[in-house]
Amino acid sequence: MNIYETETPWAGNTAPPDSFGYLRISVAAALRALPLMNAQVSVYSDERERAQDLLAVLTTNESGLTEQISLPAPLLGNSLTPDQVNPYNLFYVRIVAADYVTRDRIPVQIFPGIISDLVVNMQPPIR
Repeated sequence: MNIYETETPWAGNTAPPDSFGYLRISVAAALRALPLMNAQVSVYSDERERAQDLLAVLTTNESGLTEQISLPAPLLGNSLTPDQVNPYNLFYVRIVAADYVTRDRIPVQIFPGIISDLVVNMQPPIR
């Protein structure tokens, strides 16, 4: 799934439209022994999780994995200059799964040309 097409790059990204990184999310429980199917994964451009910052809503498959998505990233050359503050773009993830505690505001760094794998272990609620 491509979140951004080359004709309409993300407004907050200062890089050219061909500078993207990738995100893949794995959701499981029991110290990753139990993959969670049908977990809802939301990707935001801001940690406040407002509707206008929502970039993608994904669902995990039977292996607990989402499909890989592309997200804008700074130019690779920017990471080679000492004045560059962040050689990555920061996004936030929220995961909701039935019978598990919701995980909010999980930060993930997206670097150009790199697949970022986010592995999340969900916890059942304390009763």
